[in-house]
Amino acid sequence: MTQPGAAAPDEPSRARRIALEAAAVGLLVIGGHLLFRLSREFMIGALNDDGVYVVLGKAIAQGDGYRSIHLVGAPLQVRYPPALPLLLAVPWALAGTLGAVRATVAVLHPMVTGAAAGLVWWLGRRQLPLSPTPLAVCAVAPFFLDPLIQYFNIPLTEPYLVLGWAGALAIAPPLFAHASLGGAQTRRAVALGLVLAATALFRTAGVALVPAMLLALALHRRWKEATTCAVALLAPLVAWQAVQLYWSVRGPLSSQPDDLSYGRWLGVTGPVALIGYAVRTIAANVVVYVHRMTAYLFSNQPIGVVVVLAAVVAVAVACARLRWSQTALVLTTLCVTALTLMWPFTQGRLLLPLLPFLGLLAASTVDVAARRAPARFRWSVPLALGVAVLAVTLRQVELREAAARSYRTGVLPPPEDLSPTLVLAVQSRHIYLLAGWVRTHTTSEDRLMVDAPAGTYLYTGRRTVPGSPTESGFGAPAFAVPGRYVAGRILADSVTVVALAPPAPGLEQDIATIQARCPRVLQREPAEAAVFFRVRRDEPCLRDAFLDHDVS
Repeated sequence: MTQPGAAAPDEPSRARRIALEAAAVGLLVIGGHLLFRLSREFMIGALNDDGVYVVLGKAIAQGDGYRSIHLVGAPLQVRYPPALPLLLAVPWALAGTLGAVRATVAVLHPMVTGAAAGLVWWLGRRQLPLSPTPLAVCAVAPFFLDPLIQYFNIPLTEPYLVLGWAGALAIAPPLFAHASLGGAQTRRAVALGLVLAATALFRTAGVALVPAMLLALALHRRWKEATTCAVALLAPLVAWQAVQLYWSVRGPLSSQPDDLSYGRWLGVTGPVALIGYAVRTIAANVVVYVHRMTAYLFSNQPIGVVVVLAAVVAVAVACARLRWSQTALVLTTLCVTALTLMWPFTQGRLLLPLLPFLGLLAASTVDVAARRAPARFRWSVPLALGVAVLAVTLRQVELREAAARSYRTGVLPPPEDLSPTLVLAVQSRHIYLLAGWVRTHTTSEDRLMVDAPAGTYLYTGRRTVPGSPTESGFGAPAFAVPGRYVAGRILADSVTVVALAPPAPGLEQDIATIQARCPRVLQREPAEAAVFFRVRRDEPCLRDAFLDHDVS
């Protein structure tokens, strides 16, 4: 992002050509997602997060506020950012059906993803600038990975993170190229701040873009631009925090581990603890993500590991080479990647939004290597990229086939073949069968402990309690004392039905312990979807055996 030189005579025509290329890339990605997505087959709530976003939209639309109405007590939601629920509240308010929400997502998300892909192409061609082949293979091809297609077409916020991130990088360059803050520059700085704020309000990980972009402006001594941008982005973020604080005072707040604020959920206090936690977590997660990306991309694991590590090296080389000319791209990529690697648990969908931007950096290194290679060897670079594309494409077909075969036979594939497609399909079948049993054997007065609380509520209307809460691993585990979690929820939330869908070791242990100490409490009922227990509340036994007169 250095001071640009004088415009070439054909600059307008080149800009138009790149804009047309970006539009074509966007349309191609939209078409690919419409063709290969399976979202019609998936139940909302298969990942739980998607169900929570939809439930929050329903709560907003029907005037219940920003509350987790799928949970017993309808506590205030303090974790999930508000932008997607507000968006989903529109079809809830207009049509009032889950089908309308699904249709909205089915139309909107491919368009958002296509726009993001077009912007990534524009960034690569206009700002870096890169040759088409490495740009297409490294930065655009990730949009066609089967895991990305499946995750980006259900009610999740990843597409908006990619779009907002790419949009911020598209807006920012002129702010680095002019020393004075005139009227146009002021408007651009404000626009940049608002885009960053909107991205963070769609997905919490977008917060990592904020210090990265402000630091990039500060390193280039664009103090006025950085200040204006900071004011513009902080205004909506502070306003949202103020609203949350106002609501929190009035409550009620949930005591469930996976419904706490991120700060309380992580349970890390003090900078020393944070640094130690980050070092341990990043080191462990790097290994996991390298193997996960290898499994997503290549059938041959050793070759895949070599290619993925080579891509990591290419990104590192690009970060060193572009640290001044593309400071915003480098810093935002590093910050979001660091946040992802610091997260207490790994999940493929957390890494997928990073791939286009890591791809831009990798493509830059590949492009430079191709340009500097001796003329007689330059053909080898596009050949190698073509072979990689072919191998990755075959791997996507293989993953889809393995998922279909496993879903049909009920036999899980090897860990390296366990794809998001299969996970979403299996979870969807579980929710379908679970909801069918619940609608038949329970009433609206029942309160259910299940492992898909948001999805169960959406398809049955029953209030729920999480059966296997998501935990950070740094606080006291919910199942640390056998029997205590389930007993506490039975007494505090008046749970009437417990559903067990193995594997759920913590919940299984709690159920077995309660059956041993208070045998009348959990009475098994016949079912195919899961193992269901009807609760016979025996408060004295549960208190004496598990809670020591403390049900909090």
